[in-house]
Amino acid sequence: MAAIDWEQFNDNFQYYDNEIIKEVIYIFINEYDSRISNLQKDIEKKDYENLSFHAHSFKSVIGNYMAPAAYEFARKLEESAKNNSEEGINEIFAELKSSTEELLFELKNYLQNLEK
Repeated sequence: MAAIDWEQFNDNFQYYDNEIIKEVIYIFINEYDSRISNLQKDIEKKDYENLSFHAHSFKSVIGNYMAPAAYEFARKLEESAKNNSEEGINEIFAELKSSTEELLFELKNYLQNLEK
């Protein structure tokens, strides 16, 4: 199953020039490692306030790409942080990381196709 709902993705970006789409995707790619690192550090420190902020921010960015699984894991991580709950948080983070790596892979492939 694809990480991205391509029908929704195309609907979302239908009025944008390819250069704008590429720029938005490149921003996600370039910020990805930093965002994942921030989430991991917040979890390790049990800094639920920052974790909630970073998860919310990441969820919003993921929402641009119509990636429902990644979005849901980001939402769950944000919710756990808001509730100061560490129950299952490492598993949620692992699922978020895995699903966003799939998203990253699909976006990179999409970029390659745009640049042909």
